[in-house]
Amino acid sequence: MDTTILLDILKDEYRAYQDMLYMAIAEGEDLVAPSVVYGELIPQFQGDIKSLQQFLKEHRIDVYPLDMESVAMAANAWMKYLKRRIRVRCPQCGYEIEKKEHLLSDFYIGGFALARCDTILTRDRGIYRKYFPQLNGYQGCLSKGPFSSV
Repeated sequence: MDTTILLDILKDEYRAYQDMLYMAIAEGEDLVAPSVVYGELIPQFQGDIKSLQQFLKEHRIDVYPLDMESVAMAANAWMKYLKRRIRVRCPQCGYEIEKKEHLLSDFYIGGFALARCDTILTRDRGIYRKYFPQLNGYQGCLSKGPFSSV
């Protein structure tokens, strides 16, 4: 489980992806998320851990710590990403900086999904298709198709 879908529910955005989660719940899927997702959600609940835990319980999502295999898979993908980063020049001072589009937490989520689940439910297709090509998307969410324009 990627954080994006849970944020979609909290913000009531991207209905098609919310529906994918509710379909997974209805079908009795085992829904799990790495602890980094828990950390990314805490600000949405203004630090109210009880409310966050209730939200996860209501959506049948279990949270697990990152294991070494997940972290290693994340690190290998992160290294590939770091090699591909683009350098951009500041238009005001001319200083070159590296442009970052993704956070390490995205890679932890991908590594966890690959090591522990082989499937991910996400709205953020690009990073997972590019850096975790062996990973399957739940109900085709990583594929171009009915959800690609969502």
